[in-house]
Amino acid sequence: MTQKKRIAIIGAGFAGLAAARALHHADVEVILIDRRNHHLFQPLLYQVATAALSPAQIAQPIRAILRKQRNCTVVLGEVIGIDKKTQKICGAKGELAYDYLIIATGAAHAYFGNEAWSTYAPGLKSIEDATAIRQRILSAFERAEIAESEEEQQALLTFVIVGGGP
Repeated sequence: MTQKKRIAIIGAGFAGLAAARALHHADVEVILIDRRNHHLFQPLLYQVATAALSPAQIAQPIRAILRKQRNCTVVLGEVIGIDKKTQKICGAKGELAYDYLIIATGAAHAYFGNEAWSTYAPGLKSIEDATAIRQRILSAFERAEIAESEEEQQALLTFVIVGGGP
């Protein structure tokens, strides 16, 4: 009797979920690893940042998304290393052997060597980023409400958006 091949997928974003779903009917064991227990619909983060949506409206538990997929196990954890020679993923909770590995960890924002910009231009890749921006925007409106001059009010209500996304 042969053991099923194990396919490990690191990351439960769009690519990781698509890979897991594509293996739905395959005779394999799928292990999907992510450091968060939810999938985030990133295209709507700007609506969370501007208080049009709540974070719960754009995040869904990974296990709920894949609940009908019997050959997939979701593991909450952070990968800290990969040993290609022994085909093992190293994490804080131990090692996980794999036969095939899919790395779908997504992208991060960059300041092109100007990390000081992050104080003034926060990224928008996570719920935490969106809620931090939301807090900054709503705080600016609150402070503008009690501003003592029109110039102060205008300064508080001036926002600069950099990027060509939504």
